[in-house]
Amino acid sequence: MKGLTVTVKTDPMTAALSHATEDALHAATRARQVLHRNTLEYAARLIRDVLPDAAAITADTDDGELHEVRDASGKALYRAPFTPNSPLTDGLAGDVTDLLKHAFLFGGLEEAGWETAAEGLPYRSVPLPTGAQRSTAATEFPASRAHGSIRAEYTPGAPPAFELDGLDDACIRETRDRIRAAIVNSGLEWKPGHMRIVAHWTVTSGYSADLALAVTALAAAGAIDPAALNGVALIGELGLDGRVRPVRNITAAVRSAQDAGYLKFIVAADDFDTVSRNVDITPVGVTDLPAALAFLQEMHEPTTSTTEARTSGTPGEDAGPCAQCDRPLIWDNTGKGVNDEWGEYICSGPRRAGKVVHVLAK
Repeated sequence: MKGLTVTVKTDPMTAALSHATEDALHAATRARQVLHRNTLEYAARLIRDVLPDAAAITADTDDGELHEVRDASGKALYRAPFTPNSPLTDGLAGDVTDLLKHAFLFGGLEEAGWETAAEGLPYRSVPLPTGAQRSTAATEFPASRAHGSIRAEYTPGAPPAFELDGLDDACIRETRDRIRAAIVNSGLEWKPGHMRIVAHWTVTSGYSADLALAVTALAAAGAIDPAALNGVALIGELGLDGRVRPVRNITAAVRSAQDAGYLKFIVAADDFDTVSRNVDITPVGVTDLPAALAFLQEMHEPTTSTTEARTSGTPGEDAGPCAQCDRPLIWDNTGKGVNDEWGEYICSGPRRAGKVVHVLAK
């Protein structure tokens, strides 16, 4: 009927389902983009291990089979099913095919840069990543019910962005903004680029993963060697100013990490006394984010020289300087520990975050 106006009323449940569907679609689209990007980077790494001049590939998108590899001039370096004397073996080509086959199942090829090849569909070609120097760092976090993983990916020169994925949707934005502010306000900003942090665990409790998330991102951006994260558990909340705050249930978190084999810990200075009661671990207390980075780097550096540091000596004899405060040390009455000239084991040197004992220099 002309002029009829129809008003559609949406009940709360329908609206909620609509929003949930939109969110799921957005998440699936982003996941597909990441899948294609990682698959192509992985394939490029495998191919360039044997064909360093490889610049583009063509694949049969119906079955995912790798069809051709070309250099920057368009010259074929490999063509299926077999190229005489090519270092790209059947086995390696099969590995690349398996990667592509699984990624192609999710569609989105045009968005991922796959264009129709000269042979026509179903053949498509795509340039191999030029190695935009995407760097990564990873660590684990002792979540309350199970250990979770944190991985950061940083691509310098890419459109600036700071993403955080994998956490509960209700806290992603707040956590991301808090970590970003802590990094910036600590003077630890990285060069313009794309930073993406992905955290995987079942349950997130409070803000205790802040320190681990921020340090992993900074390691990916080159602030410290990513290998410095190995074997160190980082537990602490971050303030907007970069300060490291104590967390709830610190004892349970430390115990969880210890059960997983962690012996080195970086925690808030205010949590140090509590954590240090566990004599089977080596904790360090820090007041802010820069201090955490400094301690990580120090832990990562070799602690002994070519001539191994002495582990014992004659009680009362000179043992050399303290590696942390440069005070002259002497062997204690057991000959297995060192203290300063006042008989103190506690180091009062430049380490301000928590108490640490004197240790021998290299």
